[in-house]
Amino acid sequence: MPESIDITLKRVAVVLADELDYLQAAEKLNIPTGVLKEKISALESQLYLHIFKPRQNKVELTEEGRFLVRVFREAVAKHDKIQHDNSRRPDS
Repeated sequence: MPESIDITLKRVAVVLADELDYLQAAEKLNIPTGVLKEKISALESQLYLHIFKPRQNKVELTEEGRFLVRVFREAVAKHDKIQHDNSRRPDS
């Protein structure tokens, strides 16, 4: 696995895993469906594996995807907590 995966790509994968539908995930992320698909494709290329497999108009997680989304979800939560904590710190 690459050393560093952009937090935005992790967040996109988590949202798609929650929705299991490109259109709904794109709406939730406020991005076009095509951009979402490009981001997922870029992430899967970076990882050299598929996180999602198509199922008619929706997607489902692969076995590897279920594991990675758990890891990504934790990373996104930690990132958001750090951002929140830093936004509450008074300027020095």
